Amino acid sequence: MAQFAAAIPQVTPAQVRRRREWLVDLVLLAPGLGYLLVFMCVPLVQVALRGFGLLAIGEPSQFTLGLYREVLANKIDRDSIIFSLYFALGTTVISLILSLVISALLQINFPGRYIISVLYKIPLVVPSLVAAFLVLTIIDQGGIISRALLPYGVEWPELVHDRYGLGIILVLVWHNVPIMTVILSAVMSGIPHDVTAAARNLGASPWQVFRNITVPLSLPGISAASLLVFIGVFGAFSIPSLLGAAYPKAIAVVMSNEVLDRANWGLASALGTIVTALSAILLYVYYRLIRHQEAALR
Repeated sequence: MAQFAAAIPQVTPAQVRRRREWLVDLVLLAPGLGYLLVFMCVPLVQVALRGFGLLAIGEPSQFTLGLYREVLANKIDRDSIIFSLYFALGTTVISLILSLVISALLQINFPGRYIISVLYKIPLVVPSLVAAFLVLTIIDQGGIISRALLPYGVEWPELVHDRYGLGIILVLVWHNVPIMTVILSAVMSGIPHDVTAAARNLGASPWQVFRNITVPLSLPGISAASLLVFIGVFGAFSIPSLLGAAYPKAIAVVMSNEVLDRANWGLASALGTIVTALSAILLYVYYRLIRHQEAALR
């Protein structure tokens, strides 16, 4: 009997305390984890399964790759993916350039700095759909600028509903520059002033300090801000729907048309799965880049 009792593993008070803390942490995390599971994971799984012909609505369910073959064979769907990638990349690059300039300027004390720090945040409180209507009334061919130039015989170019998505990019840049600037300003403010001051004392110009010190030390914030903007813009619906041309359309608009006009849930799910997969690949590349940067700093 004593040998049997000795074989039973003894639970120490420290182990009991750790288990209790683990249960408390689990209870505290349960609401957030439950929200993510119900409102994010479950819909994503449903979309992925419907893209493969499973959980079909109004028709028999069977596994198939036909929906993805249909997407790849349809020029409209292919062009919508390429167009969405195009204006998402364009918006991200332009927003990043403008945000880097604004963030760098905000690190310098100059008259009017406080006013600029307030003005650039205004788009954060203006809905993107309202901004799209403002663009329509100002730079459309029947807008304020076009009518002001009409008496002088100046023909205003087509900047809205054009096949290059210039109006879409303009509104998306206007809406995303403040988001990027907030992130980059926080990162740049964390760079020790002694580092930049030492570079200036050694003869480096402001441009050299910005290029060789500020930007490299801000890469984690730059990559994170670019990732957030790209993924958000890639799946944008309201602005491309309002300002986009009849062709090509953004992938989110095509998905909406497939569901609302044709009740084709399967094809819309396949397109949604492609968008999610491309975003996941970009997220993986981002984390690989961050790990490489951390390893290089070590």
